[in-house]
Amino acid sequence: MEAVLAEVDTPLKRLDPRFKVLSFLALAWAIALAGSLKEIFAFLPVVLLVALPALPHFKRFWKLLLFADSFLILVLATQLFLGSPEVALKVFLRSNEILLLSISLLTTSTLFEILHALHHLKVPNSLLQVAYLTYRYLYEVKERFDLTLKSAYCRGFEPKTSLFTYRTYANLVANLLVHSHYKADRVYRAMLCRGFNGYFPVFRHFKASVKDYLFLVFTTLYGVFVLWKF
Repeated sequence: MEAVLAEVDTPLKRLDPRFKVLSFLALAWAIALAGSLKEIFAFLPVVLLVALPALPHFKRFWKLLLFADSFLILVLATQLFLGSPEVALKVFLRSNEILLLSISLLTTSTLFEILHALHHLKVPNSLLQVAYLTYRYLYEVKERFDLTLKSAYCRGFEPKTSLFTYRTYANLVANLLVHSHYKADRVYRAMLCRGFNGYFPVFRHFKASVKDYLFLVFTTLYGVFVLWKF
């Protein structure tokens, strides 16, 4: 997820990313376990409270909400016609609450800060490196594909339902895979020349404060309280 609020100075941005990740996991897990509509609605106050600092910047992430809800419409339609309307409502509310939490908590930090926090939380380092490098070069791969496709259009290519069109797209994808392979090899050699030993150096380390612990305790106890009382 893109860090759409990482540059906006909010109280959530000043929290330690490690505690934001743990708080998100605790609340998301509790919301996912909520079995009744009463429990699901009981999570709305804390979700809105966490999302409150991000609401003035709603335009920055409304596309994420629309994209997620456009997928949920298919799920809701399936449940409405083939299942239970109550189940459809539960799925919709749970998904939007978790999505609001992820936007409010996780996108207030940069991707590197989130990955650094996951490293402290003992997530395997190889997975974090793959995630970071994928994010780092994904846009470059897309630009390469767009450039190759534009070059095909300049040569008179017109996509149709034909074997020639399928072959052309197959050649474009193959060209992209070959280019990505050579690019990955060059990047790896460049990293070795700069002394890469399996870990990315970090110059700014996290420092937890009292407010970080209070935030984690509050979110965790709230989730436990709702599941226990409601």
